[in-house]
Amino acid sequence: MKQAVKRLVLIVSGKGGVGKTTFARLLVDTYHTRKIQASLFDADGQVGGLARTYQDLGVLFYDLRQERERDTLLNSIDTDKAVILHDLPGGSRFEISKIIDIGDGKSVEGFLTALTENHVRLTLVHLLDHEIESAQSVGQYLETFGTDLVNHVAVLNLRESRDLRNDFPYWYGHEVSGQRRYGKARERILSAGGVEITMPGLHAATRAKVNALNLRYAQCLKHPDLTITERSAVSRFLRDFHKSLTPAATFLGLE
Repeated sequence: MKQAVKRLVLIVSGKGGVGKTTFARLLVDTYHTRKIQASLFDADGQVGGLARTYQDLGVLFYDLRQERERDTLLNSIDTDKAVILHDLPGGSRFEISKIIDIGDGKSVEGFLTALTENHVRLTLVHLLDHEIESAQSVGQYLETFGTDLVNHVAVLNLRESRDLRNDFPYWYGHEVSGQRRYGKARERILSAGGVEITMPGLHAATRAKVNALNLRYAQCLKHPDLTITERSAVSRFLRDFHKSLTPAATFLGLE
């Protein structure tokens, strides 16, 4: 009998402040709404926003940067749940390379082999904003993890975006003195069967209130501390997010 393959979903970027935890919160909301059994981890120690908001759903926290806790990432696949989600802090590529491999941030062969041996398929979810560092991070993860044993999902954070292609010049590429520059990481992901999706933006004041109240997004729809306009904005935010997930549903453990 063929053994079922689990899905390990790691939310990553070498750049901070790109929306990793926002995406993780939205994805956990989606798992919960769809009654998908998932093991949930916040790897940013006790300061992680995912664990603060979703601890009652069983989110566990650890610090990937601490040697004594780093193995939690790989050991988490020892579960009967089909999906394992980790919200990882910035710079995690080097930390992952220390679990089984030599820790140079360039080789994770041992880590990937361990996943394969335990019937686990890896998805890297790359969060991107409009800055060059987030696009460079995708290229660095591609060099380290490759595409043969990994599925890649690029998520463009529309928090500050009005024009998708023009607002992400280092992801889509742009012309400099008549020469096309950047955009190679995007081309590589798409050519390897990866997908590109967007994460919608939410008005800054509404986002600040949701965070201050420490609410799950699903809880915002009826919360008395938010105005009707704010609740409606969150409702649309969630609808747009769920629509955007469709191309990446398999890679995110949603089907």
